Amino acid sequence: MKIMRGVFAALCVLVMGNAQAALFDRGGGLIYDDALKITWLQNANYAGGRMTWDEAVAWAANLNYYDTVRNVTYTDWRLPNTNPVNGINYTHISDVTGTHDMGWNISAPGTTYAGSTASELAYMYYQNLGNLGYYTPSGYYIGCGVSTSNPCLDNVGPFIEIQTDVYWSGTAVTPSNSPRAWNFYMGHGEQSFNYTFNYIKYSAWAVRPGDVAAVSEPETYALMLAGLGLLGVITRRAKRR
Repeated sequence: MKIMRGVFAALCVLVMGNAQAALFDRGGGLIYDDALKITWLQNANYAGGRMTWDEAVAWAANLNYYDTVRNVTYTDWRLPNTNPVNGINYTHISDVTGTHDMGWNISAPGTTYAGSTASELAYMYYQNLGNLGYYTPSGYYIGCGVSTSNPCLDNVGPFIEIQTDVYWSGTAVTPSNSPRAWNFYMGHGEQSFNYTFNYIKYSAWAVRPGDVAAVSEPETYALMLAGLGLLGVITRRAKRR
């Protein structure tokens, strides 16, 4: 019976996946995020410099990245998304509690929307990397982020060259009567938006959907069938005893 339970547990893991969100280094300069279900470029400065929002969107959309591990070139890149943290509509109010779409602690632990994946950059900063914001959710300044020499970005995880700079989101501000887009400051964890005029330039970080190392559906089904077959053999043997 212990063997049967073990096989059943293994099948559950296979079907349900890993419940603990984490980052996985897939090699080739690619990091998979199993909470957001996207793959990030390991080099957060792969774009090589600041650019306007239009330039950043075009750079990501036209990026051809060669994966040296799997010998594949990926072309389906984009900038990170910024969706409403409440799941319904944007609230253009800046505060420290993480309950609005501007300010600090969006998705941070201990907030109303802790663990929210609405803002992919905020989730990366607060959840994946575990960094603190310029302010705590209670409004206390924690002593970092005043300058680039003292950022709140203490943890960078498996990534390289994360800039203590503002990063463009690929999401335009709506509703809006002027061209603006969401952004996130990796220096101290603030989400905001700015105009997309050609003199405003920020950093860009590309992501793509899915996992480059994902097991294909036929392979998954084959493993499931093999596991079920093994479970049947063990069950029949147990009945004979």
